[in-house]
Amino acid sequence: MVAASRWFLAALAALCALTSVAIPDAALATPITVNLRVEGSTRTLFEGNVTTSPETIQTASSGGAHPCNYAENGPSGGFVPGGSQSGTPTTALHDAALATGLSFDAEWFGSGAENGNPGDFFVSRVGNDVNQTEAPFDSWGYAVNFTTASVGGCQIALAPGNEVLWAYNYFNLSHLLSAAGPVSVNAGTPFTVHVADGHTGEAIAGAAVEEAVSGVPSPIAGSSHSDANGDSTVVLNQPGVVTLKATRADSVRSNGLVVCVHAGSDGTCGSTLPAPAASGGPIAGGPVSDVARIAGIRSGRVYSRRFAPRVLSGKVQVPPGGTLRDVRIRLERRHAGRCFFFSGSRVRFVRTRRCRPAPFFSVGGSQSFSYLLPARLPRGRYVYDIEAISADGTATKLVDGVSHVVFRVR
Repeated sequence: MVAASRWFLAALAALCALTSVAIPDAALATPITVNLRVEGSTRTLFEGNVTTSPETIQTASSGGAHPCNYAENGPSGGFVPGGSQSGTPTTALHDAALATGLSFDAEWFGSGAENGNPGDFFVSRVGNDVNQTEAPFDSWGYAVNFTTASVGGCQIALAPGNEVLWAYNYFNLSHLLSAAGPVSVNAGTPFTVHVADGHTGEAIAGAAVEEAVSGVPSPIAGSSHSDANGDSTVVLNQPGVVTLKATRADSVRSNGLVVCVHAGSDGTCGSTLPAPAASGGPIAGGPVSDVARIAGIRSGRVYSRRFAPRVLSGKVQVPPGGTLRDVRIRLERRHAGRCFFFSGSRVRFVRTRRCRPAPFFSVGGSQSFSYLLPARLPRGRYVYDIEAISADGTATKLVDGVSHVVFRVR
């Protein structure tokens, strides 16, 4: 990536040569959901799904509002009009920063399409990590599907499911680490985590596999660094859900590997409880807890438009003998006598002819989740529900203030 650093400076200068493009109507673009990971200098700042679309962005250093849209900023490689409107790596990062309260700044290079130079943003700050103007020039860079991009972050058209990585000191680091291993382990039993270069697949030796607590990697007692085959032996002694990250001083830390730790056959993490003596057979995955819990939004609260929720999150406690199959949410809105529901497939609010309970949509099978909405909620009265589905199809109950909250945005 050192060579990439030299190229990157040249590429920035080349932005001035971009040809002009027509400005399309970004409202026609369909929002897409990608997996975004933001690796700061000392911790992971964000890791999860983000729904994004073309945007006009203004920052403290941008000198005004400018488009960030593949159609308006040019495609990868050609510096010519991009064509179709699309969310980009920069809009995904910008959306996550706004939703989570991270500081965000980006400089604009270009004088505008009307002057023959559409330009692009150069991300200069995320959180507390700011680009440096002196050697070794620590700065932000990005990759899509573990491949270093050769153009600016508004010039890549993202597709649903893409893996987008933004990392600080990106161009001075040698590898984009990837970690793979089991999703369920027995407490105290050694298991293997494989560490590789996410782009080349090359096994990486000398990487530490650590537990990420609030995004900060911490050493795990009794665990080894990865060997020549990229394999690290890890031991987790306490039951629960743990996020692991591979780290090495000359590399971007890895994706989070979420591991569920069970204590023998305790019924958690997909393990099966021993059968009662009278039954003569094993107990299949039973129900999850009676109630799923919404996090971050309080029932009865009134939010201003500026501070309206954008992240929907929650947790499900899976008791011994329980097996979680799916977690589903729904969000209803009423405003000016009209009713809407948020569609998980269309990634937007849809108006309904009759005011009735909205359909649920899946947010995966994890015990905790965060779902990033495309934008902050507009004015209205909202009902947010969460339910968990067990292996036998049983759904948790809706309980006021716990799995069923009502709030307003004014």
